[in-house]
Amino acid sequence: MNDRSSLREQRRSEFVTTAMRVFDRKGAANTSLRDVIHAMNHGKGVGMSVFYYYFKSKDDLVDACVRTYLASYVDHVVDILQDPDLSVQEALDDICPHLIRAIWKMDVIFADKANWYSYLSTNSAVLEGFVKQIIDPLTKALDRWLDRGDLPQTQLIQTASTRTVAWLMADGLSSIVSNGRGAAGHPQIREVVRQRVRESVAFFSQLLGLPLKPPAIALS
Repeated sequence: MNDRSSLREQRRSEFVTTAMRVFDRKGAANTSLRDVIHAMNHGKGVGMSVFYYYFKSKDDLVDACVRTYLASYVDHVVDILQDPDLSVQEALDDICPHLIRAIWKMDVIFADKANWYSYLSTNSAVLEGFVKQIIDPLTKALDRWLDRGDLPQTQLIQTASTRTVAWLMADGLSSIVSNGRGAAGHPQIREVVRQRVRESVAFFSQLLGLPLKPPAIALS
């Protein structure tokens, strides 16, 4: 990457960081471009033309924010999957809190379900990208657990492969984020989110042929 491209990415990153800070306070639906622009440069602001040099629209900025957050989330999940000392249950216990934080972050960025589902319908590649990035580390983790006897040789694994199982599990992980967002506004949102996790863990148990316990989820 040349200096010009590097500077451009750095400037885009400043807009994303600032926007996420403003979204945390107000939510994307209640945040105008002017709010973000005024918050730039340590509150001194920048010109509107500067914004349009780096982004096409507010939707483009929101997309960059979501991708940035999910990229960070993926990094955490990959680190957990690559830890050779963790059992299947321990890895699940560590990953689930990151899933819940992802749900909560989406809840902050998108003020209502209509906006979230509209975003998903037009930006499905965002969650697809998440799934693709964890396939390799998840496959290697499954192979590692099989080799040391932590997982049984199920008919599914024998017939298909650990990579196929990894795709099914990754899809299940991403669905916790997308379906969990549907709990927004529910009077018992904490219990709804816990139920989403319990359902997913039950699915993983059946998929792996291994009894797994739903992790304790602390929601504030």
